[in-house]
Amino acid sequence: MIDQSTFLECRCGKCRLTVCDPLMRYRLECLCFDCRQRQLISASKHSDNRLPIDVANYNRGVDEYYFANGFLVEQSSREQLIFSKLRDDAFNTTAMSACCGTLMCGTHPVYEGASVSVNADSCHVGTSFVMPTQVILFGCDFPQDKYVEIKKRAQAPLSFSVYDELNSDPMIDFLKAVTEPLAKVYKHSGYVTFETLSEQAEIQIDNAYFDESRSGKD
Repeated sequence: MIDQSTFLECRCGKCRLTVCDPLMRYRLECLCFDCRQRQLISASKHSDNRLPIDVANYNRGVDEYYFANGFLVEQSSREQLIFSKLRDDAFNTTAMSACCGTLMCGTHPVYEGASVSVNADSCHVGTSFVMPTQVILFGCDFPQDKYVEIKKRAQAPLSFSVYDELNSDPMIDFLKAVTEPLAKVYKHSGYVTFETLSEQAEIQIDNAYFDESRSGKD
């Protein structure tokens, strides 16, 4: 029997992805400009998508969950997915629901096709287990005074400049977790990957709210 206990669902309920491997792989808090920009784009699509007040006020970053890259998706949900990048040379590709602008999940080359990231402040994640935040990333993109506040109260390790700290223990643990291939037991009949879902789609470029996402750093 297929465990359908973990799923990703848009805010209006028209788009739903069942995650083949129900266990969360990793959780982090991201302070980067691009995560904030994607949230602002989502917020512009529907009034229900506004940023959480603590994110809007730079009291924390975006809450990111990671799951194995394998889904069961009905055709009606597949038809709701649109795919985009912030810029032509951007690393991340994001799946958003066309119906209400929910950020469903995304990929990055460092995941090696094995995992997806999920903005849990946007997407509704149905799961029976949520792990604690393992690391906080991209302090360099946050307002200095807010970064200092987070550093004082953080329960997880902080990374100021991720690409300069790839050999640190938190980053080694993160990369190990997100590059683990989907186990054979979870390769259910008819399962698809993010790449399968996006292979026939036009990857849109949407760089809206670039300045707004970076204004807090001024």
